[in-house]
Amino acid sequence: MDSHKDVIPSYSFKVNLDGINYSFSKINNISGSVDIDTIIDGGTNNAPVLIPLPKRNPDMLILEKGTYTSASDVLFSSYFKEGTKIATLTISVMRDDKIVRMFFISGGVIIRREYSPLDATSSAVMVELLQIAHTGITELPLPFGI
Repeated sequence: MDSHKDVIPSYSFKVNLDGINYSFSKINNISGSVDIDTIIDGGTNNAPVLIPLPKRNPDMLILEKGTYTSASDVLFSSYFKEGTKIATLTISVMRDDKIVRMFFISGGVIIRREYSPLDATSSAVMVELLQIAHTGITELPLPFGI
């Protein structure tokens, strides 16, 4: 039986975009979906038939990070702009510095880049948001004990 010690904390992860690791503070929409068609046969239909269809709409992944006043952050923002294609994206979920879950996206496009509102009366950190459209996310199987 699993114990509460086996639960994965949700705050430790690494993001790799096209072979380079980047720091993000939050990731939303780690999910995939499939389009389906429902076929209902005449008469009494207690069990409709579900048929998977080719994807018509991409899935969306949202990455958020705080912005800095460094040259590397300016280079990041100038490279990862709207329309930039991402060949590979890997999210590694960590527990005690060991990878316990890994998600992989092959092929995506940055469709939106957004910054948090500027408010001179607030002490909040300026956040940059990247929205990436992709055709599916895969959870990679990991051997136990890694």
